[in-house]
Amino acid sequence: MDLKLIKPKEVANILMCSERTLEAWRREEKGPCYYKIEGKILYKLDDILSFIESSKVSAQ
Repeated sequence: MDLKLIKPKEVANILMCSERTLEAWRREEKGPCYYKIEGKILYKLDDILSFIESSKVSAQ
């Protein structure tokens, strides 16, 4: 099993947003899926990539 979990700081860098934005998205139940393991917030890289892909807007 190749499960790549990353910290919010790394996710913020990938998405070019702040960690506070990620925190707000979690409160508002928006943004990418995440895991809460023993109080730590972690994201699966595949979920981040899916979130990016689902945010794509195509030009008409």
